[in-house]
Amino acid sequence: MLRIAVAAFVLAVTGCASTSSGAAAAGRGGNATVTGSITYPESGLQGDPCSAVGVKVTEGNSAALGAGEVKRSRKNTCSFTVAGLPDGSDLKVELVVDPSLKCASGAAPTVSPEPTTMNIARFQAKVISYKLACG
Repeated sequence: MLRIAVAAFVLAVTGCASTSSGAAAAGRGGNATVTGSITYPESGLQGDPCSAVGVKVTEGNSAALGAGEVKRSRKNTCSFTVAGLPDGSDLKVELVVDPSLKCASGAAPTVSPEPTTMNIARFQAKVISYKLACG
């Protein structure tokens, strides 16, 4: 009985420790990273820009890859990181804006630069600076 309990405990601990994100579980995880900043206008936006944006990284027509995070940084800036990306392949990186984020005029803010394709080497981090603008 004790052996069964110990075996069940080891199996449970090992099973929990080996779970991973969708990208890694699908075999497309890696150690490449995309990081950078998102600047936005001091006034003229309705909503919180840092919670209404995300950085999406895809390979071909795949689902989003990596583990991403956007945080408020200094004045009028958010910082972002998407880690666990596959290295050595062409990845499309784009800023995705939630439709709830609007300019004072009611229009959606414009994003620059446009989506870009990049190839990131193993253990490398690429930096992109995005800008949201109204008007």
